[in-house]
Amino acid sequence: MFRFLRYVLLIAVVLAGATAAAAYFVLQEPNRLRPEIESLIAARTGVAVRIDGDLDWRLWPPVSLRATALSAEQGGRHWQVGGVSLDLDARSLVTDPNGWRIQALTLNDVNVVEDGNRLNLEQLTLADLSPGRDAPVSANLSYTPADGTPIPMRIDGRLQVDAEATSVSLRDARVATTDAEGVCNVELRALPDPAPAPPATAGDLLPLDLLLGYDGQGGCLLDWLQVDGQRFERVVVDLTNSAGDGRARLTAPAFFGGAAELDLSVDAREGAPRWRLVPTFREVNSQALLTWLEQRLVWAAPLAYGGELTFQGNSRDAMLATLSGTTRFDGGQGTIDITAVKAEVRKMAESFNEGERIARWPDIWAYQRLVGDWRVDGTRHVVDATLDNLAVAAQGDYDPVGDEMDMAVTLTFGNDPSLPVFELNPLLYDLPIPLRCRGTLAEPACRLDSDGARSLLARAMAGGEDNELRATLDRKIDEQVPEQYRDAARALLEMLGGGSAPPPEQ
Repeated sequence: MFRFLRYVLLIAVVLAGATAAAAYFVLQEPNRLRPEIESLIAARTGVAVRIDGDLDWRLWPPVSLRATALSAEQGGRHWQVGGVSLDLDARSLVTDPNGWRIQALTLNDVNVVEDGNRLNLEQLTLADLSPGRDAPVSANLSYTPADGTPIPMRIDGRLQVDAEATSVSLRDARVATTDAEGVCNVELRALPDPAPAPPATAGDLLPLDLLLGYDGQGGCLLDWLQVDGQRFERVVVDLTNSAGDGRARLTAPAFFGGAAELDLSVDAREGAPRWRLVPTFREVNSQALLTWLEQRLVWAAPLAYGGELTFQGNSRDAMLATLSGTTRFDGGQGTIDITAVKAEVRKMAESFNEGERIARWPDIWAYQRLVGDWRVDGTRHVVDATLDNLAVAAQGDYDPVGDEMDMAVTLTFGNDPSLPVFELNPLLYDLPIPLRCRGTLAEPACRLDSDGARSLLARAMAGGEDNELRATLDRKIDEQVPEQYRDAARALLEMLGGGSAPPPEQ
């Protein structure tokens, strides 16, 4: 969209310059004066235009200019125009050369190529265009990203061009594409002395020369927006930019049964762009959202989600590598698939002939409380979540570029009777159970971390009376183990923890 707006502005400015040139040379033989016309357009617009085809004037009303095969290059952009047709108001040219009015303008087969991205303007028509006034405009075009498929677009609105201020505005424009339809208003103004932009590179997400070289504001009220096959109604998009300090806000009041807002700001005024993203989800149907995201987790709940994330750079990989921030979620009351947790806990419990307890857990857990937060700093991630009486703490590395994870996960089961309780051997309540999860985010392979378990027991048994885990184990033994077996239980824990068993009592 940013590139498209830049192309519209440059086309408008070039046309304004071309019209001024036409007014100056209207009584001259055009082909003979082609070099002078090209020079005047360049002086007025800063764009070096080459006219390879014929110029043809028609001097009886309306005064008309026909030109074919125009081309230009500017800032890495390559332009080709198949044909231009201008009908001028002869009276305005005579009475006020600076107050020219275009009765009709038609552009055909305009192609603009930059870094593999292509804008094709099949046809554009304007009527009654003059400085500082709105003019009806309609266009059929398509935009093809370097790594994507063509996006066709139809625009019908009002265009205003100010050649002196090098600004252009598009008002009350009905925009229709294969993925969206609505009404947009946009205004761009070129800055007289913009900060220099770093050289563009392959993989850039934003045209930094546009952000630094223009002030702009605008927005769209979309009747509908379609993303990856999902249609969202009444979406509002607001855009602002001031010399490289930009902001985009997208509001979807109907988002999977709830509402969503994405507030994205970028500061490109000094060095690599710095980003800030504030997502807000309210009462979103989690199962519908996960299905859209192609995640296989079964989770039905009214989801609330929010927080703040920051990152730097102008490419996907650079932004992911510098991702930092904290977000929080609240799953309200609902149901969630716990088969992965159930399988790992059952493996451990079967070592103590306790697997049948875990087997009785339902695969889909109806919960009363599910909350958590996620903290990220580059590839380092920390997750803390609570599902009823289960606390999950995870920390480790996840590389989003390679989709590789290595996380240490701790499960701690409580038995608060005010919330649903997971049935366990009473000895296991309030004890941290360590797991190690490796693999991909979609299919992590988790197993009991035996090294972690032994290390945990070793720390517990080596600690003094103030050691919380040791105190918990001692309390469990006193509460759950018959008196005649308590010394043996403590001796077993000593051995598992790497210590030595105390001598039996005489």
